[in-house]
Amino acid sequence: MTSQLVIGQGDKVRTTLDLPIVLRERIKVAVSRGAARGQNGLIIKAIEDYLQHLEEAWIDAQFAQMQDDERYQALQLQIAKECEKSDWEALRIGEGQA
Repeated sequence: MTSQLVIGQGDKVRTTLDLPIVLRERIKVAVSRGAARGQNGLIIKAIEDYLQHLEEAWIDAQFAQMQDDERYQALQLQIAKECEKSDWEALRIGEGQA
């Protein structure tokens, strides 16, 4: 993939892609069915969605690691104990105002 900056197009970069013919045809069909205004828009949306999926999966994996992290668990218990009194006070006040 090669990239070159396009002057006057805001924050966009023109990029050349070598797509498999079958994929190119699928893109054309999707656009003809109204999935996007054009091929460029469809490709941009697909890449954005895929990157969002990857980023969410990475974040989920980080949280999953926290489940088995003994230091993290100990810290959470310490924080919970330190905040216990203020949590109860907030609950009591909240119930009194409800």
